[in-house]
Amino acid sequence: MESVSTETAIDRTTVGDAVRSIGLPLVLTSTLGATLGVVFAQFLDSLGDGVAAEILGGDAVLFNNRAEFTGATDLAYVGGFILCLVVGLLFLFAYPAQRIYDLSKLTFLWMTLHLLRHALSDALLVGLDEGSQIALAYNTFEAPPGLDVVISAAGGLGLVLIGLGAASAFLSFAPHRRRISTPRKRFMFVLWIVVVPAAASVFLALPFFSPDAGSGVVPALPLTAVMFLLTLAAAPGTSSVIGPEDERSYGWPFGLAATMVVILIAYVVLFRNGVSIDPTQWG
Repeated sequence: MESVSTETAIDRTTVGDAVRSIGLPLVLTSTLGATLGVVFAQFLDSLGDGVAAEILGGDAVLFNNRAEFTGATDLAYVGGFILCLVVGLLFLFAYPAQRIYDLSKLTFLWMTLHLLRHALSDALLVGLDEGSQIALAYNTFEAPPGLDVVISAAGGLGLVLIGLGAASAFLSFAPHRRRISTPRKRFMFVLWIVVVPAAASVFLALPFFSPDAGSGVVPALPLTAVMFLLTLAAAPGTSSVIGPEDERSYGWPFGLAATMVVILIAYVVLFRNGVSIDPTQWG
């Protein structure tokens, strides 16, 4: 009877109690990690476009939210897709090698997911938005009819699978197995460790990409959190993750917060005015 009453008390916790139970440092780290993931994915996308433009004989300038180039065809826009996909897959394969569930691994997980989300979202747009950059790059090829639909379907399926599969990865960061012992607890844990940070990152990422300058990044930021609703939906049924027997403690993310401030300063000082991709033009 004592265990039953204890479970009932836990199930009736308030929002504040729920956050304290999970650990405020863990929630803050997840929020900063989600923001870093959004910023890093967009940076690699822009960098990939700029490098591809340089390879194709053009001149490219890298800004905080885009790459602008001249002298190259729209094929250069495929560079960002390729770079995000390749780095995202490398991160995905490297992720299991990190055995310890600490704050750095949680940040690495967010970066991996956002890289794959960015690449797969591009693939989804190939057949859905003719004005998107990736569609413009696709149209430079003489592709067989219907291939764009196949690519879009593959991108959409990939987003669904990544979103659903992420539930077990995030549940593994539970401080103790009792925090995720029931479907409701797993739902609440993923709500506070995934969905709330993903939504908060939309607002925290605004200073990195403002002003939008026609890049379309700022209006699209809310879409970065949509995939993680699938993670929330999958959480109650994800019973393969048990959680640690001993209470796991997490420290405050001071290093990650400092890193985000440094990146923001670099964005404001350097990239808002544009930096040439060609290092010979630096100086």
